Amino acid sequence: MADADREKWDARHAEGRPGSSPAPAWLADHDPVLPRAGRALDVASGAGRLALWARARGLEVTAIDISGVGLARLRESAPDVLTIERDLELDPRLPRGPFDLVTCFHYRQPSLWPAMTAVLARGGVLVAELLGVANLERHAHPSRRWLADPGELRDAAAGLELLYAEEGWLGDRYSARLVARKSSP
Repeated sequence: MADADREKWDARHAEGRPGSSPAPAWLADHDPVLPRAGRALDVASGAGRLALWARARGLEVTAIDISGVGLARLRESAPDVLTIERDLELDPRLPRGPFDLVTCFHYRQPSLWPAMTAVLARGGVLVAELLGVANLERHAHPSRRWLADPGELRDAAAGLELLYAEEGWLGDRYSARLVARKSSP
């Protein structure tokens, strides 16, 4: 499955342009709590729309993804972003933290949530968005494998201070969104 996933994402990223998709507009609503300095980790970065957003905020960014093509596109736009090509299902190690910001959008690997929380710095913020299983009521894709169960994202943030959580039909997709902070000592 890993080779098929890599090939699928490489082909999809080969069709796009670097930096062509802006960060989701809903992030602007949470600007005051999102860091503007420090280190950021973009998990399942793809071509790096969130990595580019974090870099524009002034963070030193590391991006990790299965697609070498997506990461190459990111480096075209931002050669200073550290990129790591890795299949997180086969090798779930995340780069050594701490990170002031960790982002993970539209990549569901429940076993990875504790690792994302672990690499957060004290006071660091986790920002995530997943499509939910109810999305299948209106859309055939993505498959069930990539869709979160009700409350799954909120449960993944257990132990973090919940700053924002929303789940439901947001636009034409059933999505779960989260902004959570690791407590300071």
